[in-house]
Amino acid sequence: MNTIEKLPLWEAAQREMETYQFHAPSDVQPKWDVSQKIAINVAVSGRFDGTGTSQPTSLQTYVDAASDVIEAGACGVHIDFTWVTDNQGRRLDRDLPPVEAYGTVLEPLRKRFGKDFVPNLNVLNGTTFDICVSPAREGLAEVAPCAPGHPDAFMVPAIQALEDCGVKPELAVHSSGEIELAKRKLIDTGILKKPYNWLILYGLPFNGGRSLISGTWVSNAQDMARHLFLMVDQIRSIDPTSVMSVCAAGRASLYMTTLATMMGLHIRVGTEDTPWKYPNSDERLKDNLEMFKMAKDIAELHGRKPASANEYRALIGKPAR
Repeated sequence: MNTIEKLPLWEAAQREMETYQFHAPSDVQPKWDVSQKIAINVAVSGRFDGTGTSQPTSLQTYVDAASDVIEAGACGVHIDFTWVTDNQGRRLDRDLPPVEAYGTVLEPLRKRFGKDFVPNLNVLNGTTFDICVSPAREGLAEVAPCAPGHPDAFMVPAIQALEDCGVKPELAVHSSGEIELAKRKLIDTGILKKPYNWLILYGLPFNGGRSLISGTWVSNAQDMARHLFLMVDQIRSIDPTSVMSVCAAGRASLYMTTLATMMGLHIRVGTEDTPWKYPNSDERLKDNLEMFKMAKDIAELHGRKPASANEYRALIGKPAR
């Protein structure tokens, strides 16, 4: 600590005016606590855009969409067949067993990219609980999302099953209420293991007043920021070491992930959660690759670089592969 010279008041004031400087040296300000690496996952479905090229409508187009973003530097891909119909008219989430459907996409991806991406698969579909979680138990997934707002009879044993087979649960929270549900039902009970891995997915439009998950109304940047700050603060109050990724969702699109990037969080982009390129126009994204490149550029403009698959695995507590 520097020793401060002791002077009488008026002499001290006179000397201060003689040496007055408006700005302190720039290095007085410490570096901000923002990680230089950012995990960018891509959700390659396109459930909001049934007419454009951004929607994978066959297993092969899933392979192509995922290949494009992995090659461009995405650390992981989220693949979800819910409500998707392929070119033969089959509901991929209903007419094909999950292990078969996911395996058809993942086999060529693994042949091409090996372990250089993290497969993130839903465990929501199946006629029995065991069929739902079969992709995780069969080793197809490394990460799987599950919303704390889903019914307890599915959600609680699903999270336990993921933990038991070494698949990292991703807590998909659509509102602050789901954060409390996760704390009470999964964290306080000891079912969920650290590091806690959160997926903040808010701002989507809903058609029903009561749904399995509760939504948020985000119609401008102020609402978007207010919701995100609230949810991040609530998660950090539970555990400040939590890993948080924020989805580009609804009209907010990349505005949402730009704010998350500035806050030092991680992001998930892709046409599964929004077809929109910008919040203030009806211009649609061409495909997942276009959105990933935009997100990557935004990250680099903020001094952050995309994390590799192994860097992402380390972040969420999984071993390198």
